Amino acid sequence: MSRNWRGKEHVDDRNYAAEARNLVGQLKGSQVYEMYGIVTKQLQKAQSDTREKELQAVKAAIEAVPDIDKHKLKHVLVGYQSEMARTGRPKDGQRTPYRKKS
Repeated sequence: MSRNWRGKEHVDDRNYAAEARNLVGQLKGSQVYEMYGIVTKQLQKAQSDTREKELQAVKAAIEAVPDIDKHKLKHVLVGYQSEMARTGRPKDGQRTPYRKKS
């Protein structure tokens, strides 16, 4: 528990899961996947405990949606997995074509 400026204990009695379900329920189509991408990026950053709980609740609510595409969610997390993305090296993009010196 944290104390406010008056020295009183702060009691956190919010229902994060219900708030997250209400938020996710208002989203349509691809907005759910966009929100999932935003939430996962924000979870990688440092934030307060309440913000962390809010983000975790939204992530869990999105994953609990019954008609969500699990493969698309994984694609949002992992990204594009082509051969070049897996095996590419920095020098692969640095090559300049041969130019004849005159």
